[in-house]
Amino acid sequence: MRTLEIHGQEFDSLKGFYKSLEPCLIVGECPWGQNLDSLDEIVSCNFNYSDNKENDVNCIIWTDFQKSKREIKDKRGDKTVIEIIEEIFNSNNKIEFIIK
Repeated sequence: MRTLEIHGQEFDSLKGFYKSLEPCLIVGECPWGQNLDSLDEIVSCNFNYSDNKENDVNCIIWTDFQKSKREIKDKRGDKTVIEIIEEIFNSNNKIEFIIK
């Protein structure tokens, strides 16, 4: 099992957020499209596209989350992208999502 750490101080845009995830997606044939649908698919597979369950992510820690929430203002419909990302991360009950 792996822990994924997202460091909000390292990006200030949605593109930066997506780029920060790329190092975590090196296992298996990952169809990373840098969009919310692709993120949802990756989270549903525990960030693991291999047969080795040791590569599953079981915890996501997002430091400086409030900074990201303030700076990433993109919206999809009535929700901010950050709210949607929160929902996606919380949608997999095998992954603990921790905000710091």
